[in-house]
Amino acid sequence: MLATRMPGEPGDFEGRRRGWDDLAFPDSPPPLWVHLDRTKEHAQRWLRERSGLDTIVVESLLAEETRPRAQEYGDGVLVILRGINANPGAEPDELIAIRMWLEPTRIITLRQFRFQTIAAIRARAQTGTAPGSAGAFLASVANSLVSDMNPTVANLEERLDTIEEQMLERETDDDRWRSQLATIRRQAISYRRYIVPQRDALSRLVHNAHPVLSARDQAELRVAMEQCNRVAEALEELRDRAAVTQEEMRARHESRVGKTVYMLTIIATVALPLGIFTGLLGINVGGMPMEDSGWGFVVACLIMVAVAAGLVLLFKRMKWL
Repeated sequence: MLATRMPGEPGDFEGRRRGWDDLAFPDSPPPLWVHLDRTKEHAQRWLRERSGLDTIVVESLLAEETRPRAQEYGDGVLVILRGINANPGAEPDELIAIRMWLEPTRIITLRQFRFQTIAAIRARAQTGTAPGSAGAFLASVANSLVSDMNPTVANLEERLDTIEEQMLERETDDDRWRSQLATIRRQAISYRRYIVPQRDALSRLVHNAHPVLSARDQAELRVAMEQCNRVAEALEELRDRAAVTQEEMRARHESRVGKTVYMLTIIATVALPLGIFTGLLGINVGGMPMEDSGWGFVVACLIMVAVAAGLVLLFKRMKWL
């Protein structure tokens, strides 16, 4: 647990561990920021028994599965946002949740994994430059989370551009490209699953007046919402481009397979009458023509060559070859 009195002026930082009873009902601004680890039992117990929050709010903050949302409850607002998981060993398509409860005199945040955004605000608080209100805190977190998405989306776009260029240059594809395309498309779909509701949650905050948010806070949240919308559109474009590229690869593969099967069919068609001819010559009965002739084998070979050549000419005339 970290309890931080957000600075009203530079040098007013008061980040220290407090007793749980000191965190329930702060008296005056600037707001008290309480940052908790959602997985810790004592943090869950404090939220349920001593925080003074509504049961619905507490259960929403502690829920295992969450989607980005924003909901007003009296003088406070519940906000759940998602951001890139930059922790070592994290899955590349994983967006982790930061859960926030904001009141005029108190901010409660919960996390399961470490957030660079939260660490950056703590560092700013130590220098007296952290957001001085709950609304400003929310706007700072929202803008930071969306900004951190931009390099990730740009990286996906560069990888897809490279694959498309290589396909145009080589006119071929391989399993490695198909695997990369599947990864890009999966990541784009996974990110968009949370970015779209996050955009809607920010839109709700922007368009609904609330005591926690000043006009300036709403203006900054509008910037975050517009950035989030651009990210959502970029992810949708990535998903569609990856799907089109996959279809192109599949079409090329099927075309090559079709050509191979076609050539095998032509070869089999040419070989079929030759097989019948040699089969007849191999019958162990009397009366076979040229059975005792020294030229019999040569004549049989010439006949088969002539039949094969005739079939090839016929296929070319019919434009099958």
